[in-house]
Amino acid sequence: MMRTQSVIQGRKFGQVVSGAGAVFLRDGFAGASVDDIARAAQVSKATIYSYFPDKALMFREAMRSEIARLEGSFTLDIDPDLPPDQAVPRIAARAAEWMADPHRVSLCRALLAEAPRFADVAALFQDSLSRLLRDPVRAHLDRWAGAGLLAIDDTDLAAGQLVGLAGAHCSLQLLGTPQAASAELARSSARDAAALFLRAYAPVPRQDRRRGGGTC
Repeated sequence: MMRTQSVIQGRKFGQVVSGAGAVFLRDGFAGASVDDIARAAQVSKATIYSYFPDKALMFREAMRSEIARLEGSFTLDIDPDLPPDQAVPRIAARAAEWMADPHRVSLCRALLAEAPRFADVAALFQDSLSRLLRDPVRAHLDRWAGAGLLAIDDTDLAAGQLVGLAGAHCSLQLLGTPQAASAELARSSARDAAALFLRAYAPVPRQDRRRGGGTC
């Protein structure tokens, strides 16, 4: 029976994880070398091997650390009294700005590339994104839907749609498209996302509701 390999922590463990994370995000799993990680972490290769007997273990630990760093990084400072037509564009812009951050794009790119090999870490990343982005957005949608300001039946689904639309430009960044870094592209994506979302979930006018709502 093969013995399961495990991580061994020591005094410079955090230093190694941080350095490994920087190199993995820059070069990917396959491109990262222990020599480069040792230089980034300012430790010897012997120190790295004493903590991580396996490169895959080091990648998992480094990516989990990077994912943990996302905690609390997305906030929505939106006045709860603002109507949806003013607040939704601000929410979309904040989400687009957050997702366009180069460090987060590098993390997403690294995990997407290695998802078949590290499915557990990729799933952890997706769960974290869902909680970090969708939960704050859904809180606002719940309030507007309850007040009849937006016609939303499933606010969790709608929150995911708004976030996805706002971050549409990030697919270009993941592919390394040159124009992807354009701030104007991010702003344009956010404006389009907000406009489309508000049209899709606009409340039915009262007179239409009295007539039964909808059209043939």
